[in-house]
Formats: sequence, C-alpha cells, structure tokens
Amino acid sequence: MSKHNTIGFSYRVEGVTLQNTGEQLRTTTPFITHDIIEAIDQQLKPQNYKVDPSSLRIKYTDDQLYIEGFAVEKQEPKTVGFLSGR
Repeated sequence: MSKHNTIGFSYRVEGVTLQNTGEQLRTTTPFITHDIIEAIDQQLKPQNYKVDPSSLRIKYTDDQLYIEGFAVEKQEPKTVGFLSGR
C-alpha cells in the first residue's frame, strides 16, 4: 500500500443556495457535481493535489451549499526500464 499526503478542504459553491418551494421543502437550482469537482481540482493543481471523490460530503450553512472532503497528493507514475547489453 502506498502512502499519500492528504489535505482537507471546504469549498463554497457560488450561486447554489436553498430556496423555499413549499411549506416543508427547500431546493437549490440545478448544478453539476462533476463541474464543481473540476473547479476544486483546478484550484488545487498548483499544490499538486486532486480531489478524492469518495470523501465528498455536502453541507449547507445558512442555506449556502458547501462541499467538503479530502484531496490527495498526485503521485508521479513509476517507470520500470530494462537495459539489454550486447
């Protein structure tokens, strides 16, 4: 098992808030989760981190959508080379 550095994050999703749609129901405008993850990845890219989608949690604070989770450090692929001498 390889070891990875991990960081936590909390991302406020602009323009996605809860609105009353009835007495007991509040909803948001539609959004695409993949696009939000891509935006987070772009902000973490200079630090060499990528979002771990399995760690994501959705949270509302004061009717504002936040996505929280962890990002793992990108690892350079290991290459194996073979030398043959004749």
